[in-house]
Amino acid sequence: MSVNDTDAKEKVGDRFHRFRVKLGKAQHELGAELNVSQSTIANIERGKSFPNINYLHYFYHTYRLDINWLLTNDGEMFLKDKPGKESFIDLVNMMRVPLVEKVILAKLVESKALLREDIKAYFAKLAEKKENGS
Repeated sequence: MSVNDTDAKEKVGDRFHRFRVKLGKAQHELGAELNVSQSTIANIERGKSFPNINYLHYFYHTYRLDINWLLTNDGEMFLKDKPGKESFIDLVNMMRVPLVEKVILAKLVESKALLREDIKAYFAKLAEKKENGS
């Protein structure tokens, strides 16, 4: 990881912290809302990791968080317009920060691999049940 990557994560983490405080939520409360641990939220705020694309999608639709603000500090924290029916692709297209695009693509590839393993495990269990006559 380069110095610029670390700096970018720290800046996003700082803005993420400001967003959470603006919501009036403790780290554990926001973590519970996302079904993640308090340490996951703390790691984002400390700049150790970027927020997962699913979290960004949730915050965008639930709180109208301006993802562009979170990533670049441009604009306002919250969007003024009503939520639309944007897809993940629209959300990704809003993020024109090269480092963030790389992180998102890496997370998508990782998610695809995990999903593939889950599907294989499901069909293996299904086949095992059929063999056992269950």
